[in-house]
Amino acid sequence: MLFNEIYSAYYNTVASIIASAQKGSLDSDSLYQIVKDSAFPESVMTIGASLESGKWPLIKKDYSTNIKNIPTMPLSILQKRWLKAICSDKRIRLLVDEDVLVRLEQQLEDVEPLFTENDFYFYDTYSDGDPYDDPEYIKKFRTVIEAIHQKKKISLEYTGRFGQHKRFICEPHKIEYSEKDDKFRVLSKIRNRYSILNIARINHCELTDNNILSELSEEDLPYSKRVSVILEIYDERKAMERVMLAFAHFEKTAVQISDDVYQLTLNYDSFDETELVIRVLSFGPMVKVLEPESFRELIRERIARQMELRKKSL
Repeated sequence: MLFNEIYSAYYNTVASIIASAQKGSLDSDSLYQIVKDSAFPESVMTIGASLESGKWPLIKKDYSTNIKNIPTMPLSILQKRWLKAICSDKRIRLLVDEDVLVRLEQQLEDVEPLFTENDFYFYDTYSDGDPYDDPEYIKKFRTVIEAIHQKKKISLEYTGRFGQHKRFICEPHKIEYSEKDDKFRVLSKIRNRYSILNIARINHCELTDNNILSELSEEDLPYSKRVSVILEIYDERKAMERVMLAFAHFEKTAVQISDDVYQLTLNYDSFDETELVIRVLSFGPMVKVLEPESFRELIRERIARQMELRKKSL
């Protein structure tokens, strides 16, 4: 494993204990308190007992130590290569200041990255992702993050889907990333309704002084959940091959029912449902929705709207 949760926790916990012993502030109570705060519940019996019994000869009977240097956790070559690769991700600037990145690049100058973006091929994704290197976008992203962490409201100017400009105050509660859209969106509450805002459409935002927030839990927020739809595919004009290509980035399983009929189960994020409806309709009579009934109803509504628009255009 690149980063081992258990061993890193053990190493850092013991390092804190040694540092406390070097300062002369360690005793039995503080030793076990450090273990309790830094490691896992069962670690009290492992770390504390091993140090006090001398099995791990790092702490003496009087809770002092012979170790002179402050313990550190140097990175392995593999970890440095991973860090070098992460630093090249354009989204890293949303979370890390430029001076920190410059310092990291200098320290990792002779390290070969574990991977580069050229090692990946992203298919069936949109090409108009968020402008991650835009200073204004970075500023807006960090303002939203600050509001979430400090539980504050933000005042913002926003461009809607159809170009209309709006001004309002919202309560941001969570940020989600869409890999397919390559965009960040904010799950928030505006007045008494929940909304999903694209950060790229925020023209300006700032923290407000009015910070009486609603009492919300995770269950109250709109979120992208994993759902599934079952399709029946009639393999005419290479329909099955075209369907598999169209839904290549979705998690799916396929079962052959007969010589030219297949059953396909697609798992998808609920935020992608509207687009999925459009794609299913694009195959016409070659694809039939078996379940769930809610998805079948969306198909019916979409067809009804299209027929209505067609009547108006005649």
